[in-house]
Amino acid sequence: MDLKHEFEISTNLEHAWKVLLDVPRIAPCLPGAELTEIVDEHNFKGLAAIKVGPVALKFAGQAELAEVDDANHSAVIKAKGADNKGRGQAQANVVFRLSSAGDNATRVDVTTDLNLTGTVAQYGRASGLIDEIANQLIAQFVSNLEGVLQEDQPGATATGGDTEGAPSAQQTAAPSAPAPAAKPVSGISLLFRALSAMIKRWFGGG
Repeated sequence: MDLKHEFEISTNLEHAWKVLLDVPRIAPCLPGAELTEIVDEHNFKGLAAIKVGPVALKFAGQAELAEVDDANHSAVIKAKGADNKGRGQAQANVVFRLSSAGDNATRVDVTTDLNLTGTVAQYGRASGLIDEIANQLIAQFVSNLEGVLQEDQPGATATGGDTEGAPSAQQTAAPSAPAPAAKPVSGISLLFRALSAMIKRWFGGG
């Protein structure tokens, strides 16, 4: 299943690149995600939780930040995980590319090759619905990411002063600090928002 998304964030290209490569810092921005172990600079372990009605799915897995191209501001994330109750597995290759969208804006293009197996694969049969649910998750991620970027603005208490010459995002991250527990994302809430978005598109309402 191929999923494609694009969005803009309110910061310049170079700063956006540094922040998005700082996995410990941005992992909490993804709804339902929990970073549990930093293996090394490019390899991580974590959990992803989502609740569909009374059923709570929790995937334990690992991710690799691979093929990092600083010159072209692109990278690949290879992730895989399995539900802790044996109901299925998920594997994804995520390619993201950044480009300037102005003095203080960056465009992010994301392409995801997602493969679901086992019982959980039943949710992937309606690929359009999965795509809309992914849209909702991306929207929440971007909103949370904007909050992180605000911390780097001049005068912000988190960093203070001008970001130029300040420690990089990877330097300021605290890998030893315990990651916040993943709160399951409500699948029902996402489902209704996704269905609403699909219906509006079908009838030309947005």
